[in-house]
Amino acid sequence: MSELPANEEVRYGAVVRPPRFRLEEGRFESDQPVNVDASALDSLPGSYQVVERGAFIGVVADTPDRARIAAQRLVIEWSAAPPPPPACAEPCAKGETDYAWPNRMRFGPSAGWVVADARAGRVRLWAPSQTSTALREDIARLLGRPIDQIELHQALDDGLGRTGADDAAADAALLSAAAGAPVAVWLDRSYAADGDRLGPGQRIALSDTLTDGNLSGLEARLHLAGDAAPALALLLAGLSAADPMPRQPLSIPYTALDWKIEAPDRPGYRLPGLGAAQLAFARESYLDELAHRLGQDPVALRLAALEDPRGQALIEAVAARAGWSTRRRRSEHPEVSHGRGFAYGEEGPAGDPKRARAAWIADVEVNRITGDIALTRLVLGQESGERLDQEQLRAELQRQLIERTSPLLANSGDAQEWGEGEEPRRGPLSIEHITLAPISDQTLSTSLGSAGLRALDAGTLAPSVAVISNALFDATGVRLREPPFSPERVRAALAEYAPTASAGARALPGGIPGARTRPWRKKRWLAASMLPLAGAAAALWPFKPAIAPIQRPPADLYSAATLERGRLVAEVGDCAVCHTAPGGETNAGGHAFETPFGTLYSTNLTPDEETGIGSWSFAAFERAMRHGVGRDGRQLYPAFPYTAYAKLSDTDMQALYAYLMSRPAVSATPPENQLRAPFNFRPLLAGWNALFHDPTPFQPDPTKSAQYNRGAYLVEGPGHCSACHTPRNLLGAERGAEARFSGAIVDGWEAPALNGLSSAPVPWTEADLYAYLREGSSPHHGAAGGPMAPVVAGLAELPEEDVRAIAHYVAALSGPLAATVEDAASAAAERIQAAGLATPLPDEGGRSFERACAACHESTLPGPTSAQISLALNTNVSSARPDNLIQTMLDGVHAEGMIDSALMPSFRDSLSDAQIAAIARYVRARYAPDQPAWQDLDERIGELRDAGADWAPRR
Repeated sequence: MSELPANEEVRYGAVVRPPRFRLEEGRFESDQPVNVDASALDSLPGSYQVVERGAFIGVVADTPDRARIAAQRLVIEWSAAPPPPPACAEPCAKGETDYAWPNRMRFGPSAGWVVADARAGRVRLWAPSQTSTALREDIARLLGRPIDQIELHQALDDGLGRTGADDAAADAALLSAAAGAPVAVWLDRSYAADGDRLGPGQRIALSDTLTDGNLSGLEARLHLAGDAAPALALLLAGLSAADPMPRQPLSIPYTALDWKIEAPDRPGYRLPGLGAAQLAFARESYLDELAHRLGQDPVALRLAALEDPRGQALIEAVAARAGWSTRRRRSEHPEVSHGRGFAYGEEGPAGDPKRARAAWIADVEVNRITGDIALTRLVLGQESGERLDQEQLRAELQRQLIERTSPLLANSGDAQEWGEGEEPRRGPLSIEHITLAPISDQTLSTSLGSAGLRALDAGTLAPSVAVISNALFDATGVRLREPPFSPERVRAALAEYAPTASAGARALPGGIPGARTRPWRKKRWLAASMLPLAGAAAALWPFKPAIAPIQRPPADLYSAATLERGRLVAEVGDCAVCHTAPGGETNAGGHAFETPFGTLYSTNLTPDEETGIGSWSFAAFERAMRHGVGRDGRQLYPAFPYTAYAKLSDTDMQALYAYLMSRPAVSATPPENQLRAPFNFRPLLAGWNALFHDPTPFQPDPTKSAQYNRGAYLVEGPGHCSACHTPRNLLGAERGAEARFSGAIVDGWEAPALNGLSSAPVPWTEADLYAYLREGSSPHHGAAGGPMAPVVAGLAELPEEDVRAIAHYVAALSGPLAATVEDAASAAAERIQAAGLATPLPDEGGRSFERACAACHESTLPGPTSAQISLALNTNVSSARPDNLIQTMLDGVHAEGMIDSALMPSFRDSLSDAQIAAIARYVRARYAPDQPAWQDLDERIGELRDAGADWAPRR
């Protein structure tokens, strides 16, 4: 494989997409730039190059941070694209069922750099493309180069369609050609959004003719001629893609049915080998729906519709080998459903002895909480006139299945996904294969002989998507009529439709699989108008009914996938931090919270039935999390941040409940709360909720990026960051508007402002925020200590992309003109230089600092006793309040709550209040000379010493 360009040669690119673009009936339409104002880039350090070509606009810079910020600061005036055509460009037939195929299966296999080097005569690309031939053709047209000069490395191929990796590669290639240097572009979930905006690449509508309940004919209408859009940069640049291909004749195996096929005359952009899978997906999914609607066995329906004895024999052989049955297997986990699907396909001219036939039966497991689909067993029958070595074929088939199902089943990325680019969770996959031998004497036989292995053809693999779709429907009762079958789409479908059992098959209300229910057809407007009034009355009514207790669920009731998701929710939610008393058992409660209204103690969160939540049903747990009402009907105090937890998705809520119920039960009763009257009268909280609590789940901002929305969900929801970083009003509610995230005092510690009011001596950058949250320290700000230390330790358990999303969102709180890395580095260097030139004050504070602190904080020798970050950069030193510095000197920095961070010892027992005050004055004067001296230090030190350490290091 060709080596990547040297790091010092690589520049970095960022693109700006038009506000609106779409691909309609093969015609690309986009907003066009009228004026691009790059004057704001003149004040930025470094060199920049703005690349414009049609509606394609990008920036090339020396660093990724510079490129990103420069792209944000471009001021672009756009002209609007024409309005979209009606929903049905062609007459919409009544009773049709649409099946779609996306232009992009997902953004790519994982987040990472895509690099292009268009220097000299050749174009070299490093991109995980799954359609390398199509990508090379697009790049050749985009840059006007012969295709034999386009080299593609790291290609995956063998996929079910294009991914955003092709778009990132085209972006990088166009930027590299303009810059005359290798250019790297970051591939992430934002490219999935580009694919969504393009719309479907293929749309097939099917309808049927039923006479006295018997199927007599099918009609297929192909509304779109293409199956995959060219690389987006090519379309934005106003260039035509590779010559459109005429539509190939459609292969329909079910000749017993009266097929009517309607296809547009216009050609479309096509990918070799993809049409068979698309048509098989639509046809086989529709027949599966039809079988359930008619109450027939899906295999029997296919056998009746076929007139080909070899195809019939193949289906029967596969059904026998698989032990086909419509009866479902029960799962040991209540949230896991098992399903089985069937699909059939043919490829090649009718009558051709080498015509490929394939019959598939797949078993899947679907986690109804997480949406994960696991392919557990596959029985495949192939009839193509060749004897194949079964073991080699099984290995080759498994390899191709993994490559094809990875984009089909993996996360495509949304605000409620954990991590980015995750592969499907795979269990043991059993693959069985049957090959029917050539027929010369009209006798069918099963061949298990060995011969040379050849590549599997399109006809053999065509049913791969339909069989998973049908098994998914069998398991859940919901029908997804467009791949991919990612976990978030499965969860959304399960949330929208409530399956019910009917006639031996799971049909949705109304009897038609996938049909949307429409309750309250009469007087719906009256019921809808009463809902707000009823909701308000229910919220204000202070006395809530108790929810009946349940027997504690067994610890092994939930699947590993659900428990792992719940563990991550608990980590980002810091459940153990607040529900664990110093020195106590994890989650057993008893942690004290000092509030202006008195002292509150956290409750026992373990599944103990007497003192914890072991007798709580999920309904009781969800009510507490979303509405602040306990199982017994009592109002909960908002020190428990249900105001934030209400934003959790249903999936995360259920997973968190499962995880907590699987933890060890601890019998522990926390102390009684000590609140002053009238705050100890819980029914008053119903009014508080009516004034200050919104139980609406998180709603993504459609105008923001996927990364922004993911970060917003984690910060505003399970992370409940505003609970500490936002000041509260006189009634204990978080203040809004400009006060939001402006900083607050919690348990004697200052939670600094996260918005533009931050008092940090060096402006925070997104890179600094990521380092601080991921590693526990930032090179320009210092280490996480106090209550923030266990928070950082919890974030260490999260996938990297989730922490990056949090950093991205928090950086956005400072406004669109966030600091660059160069801004931060320059400010840091100035402050460190000023502190180095300062003359130590000849007083008790200076002498105490030299004895207790200088060995670490002024050491020029690297090592375990050397503080890596100057106090001149420490936010605690520059803060308007001395609390955090005092707390750190009293109780030190604990390794249990840090990651790869040096220890700082506690001076609680070795330094007096006067000595700590003297050191604090010295540190403030020397390392933050631009800030006023702290007042009343001795009094505040005494208060914090008496309070003791109110936070517990992570266990």
